[in-house]
Amino acid sequence: MSEGLSRRAALTLLSVSAAAAGLPKARAAEPTTLHVSIVPIFDVAPYFAADKQGYFAAEGLAITSQPTQGGAVGIPALVSGSFDIVYSNSISVVTALEQGIDLRIIAQGSLISPPPNSNGLLGRKGEAFRTGKDLEGKTIGVNARYNIQWLAMRAWVKKTGGDPDKVTYREVPIPSSLDAIKSKQVDVGLVLDPFLTIGLGDPALEFIDWPIYAVLPGGATAFWVVLGKAVVEKPDVVKSFVRAYRKGAQWVNAHRGTAEFIDLVSTYTHIDPKLAGKMVVPTAELGVTLGPIKQLTALMREHGLLHGDVDVQSKVFDVPA
Repeated sequence: MSEGLSRRAALTLLSVSAAAAGLPKARAAEPTTLHVSIVPIFDVAPYFAADKQGYFAAEGLAITSQPTQGGAVGIPALVSGSFDIVYSNSISVVTALEQGIDLRIIAQGSLISPPPNSNGLLGRKGEAFRTGKDLEGKTIGVNARYNIQWLAMRAWVKKTGGDPDKVTYREVPIPSSLDAIKSKQVDVGLVLDPFLTIGLGDPALEFIDWPIYAVLPGGATAFWVVLGKAVVEKPDVVKSFVRAYRKGAQWVNAHRGTAEFIDLVSTYTHIDPKLAGKMVVPTAELGVTLGPIKQLTALMREHGLLHGDVDVQSKVFDVPA
């Protein structure tokens, strides 16, 4: 190579380097924003763990969440486009599928575990309500009609010798469940944590049974769902959410009972940390097993919540581990 050519090549290289140095750096891909509907209970701890530990961010997701009263509100909001992902009770999901709403199950809440668990039937101390037969003509408090609590109590009344149609089911907000029993607004109440833990320590109340486990052991109480078009149009985004969520579930299962876990759940549930430390923490599910879904749908048909068969398994969007 001649000296002149070498000099020209060097000058060209310097010019290219200088130009490159003056160019702005390539921007990192903007995160994909997902709007998520949650219910602020222990069961959604994997979601908050995944957010706090940075698992969503690592998947290129920016997550915003908003509490709702459950699937009866969340699923219509999903259909309208207000949310991208919804945490919903299993009955609302199955009902929506029967109505023709195209949902896909991408993750699952905790299965109904053996006692002691996070929901139990309480009554006033000294009153002889022990079976469904005892409760004929009486009133049971549930958080809402036509949901998992209502269905479980009807099934429990029948299983323990009573006629579920001879019992009144009164809607009582979860935070008011103990007061409703003590003030005789209801005769007994199906109580959820943290109020179950409080009630078990109240001398004015006594424990009766674990109704949901009695009628649906191992059943699925809730699912995380998206619209069917989401897994067609944006499958990689849905898979990213599921991968991050599973990491959050693994974190929860590894940290249950620790100060770090109690701090996490106390922050979003607003439960006193001392009380949270006494509560039963369900195992976080890493996949979608559905539990005894046929038993759930059979109970729904028996008690008028479902009129035909729903192939729930076909609505699971499987994301390999």
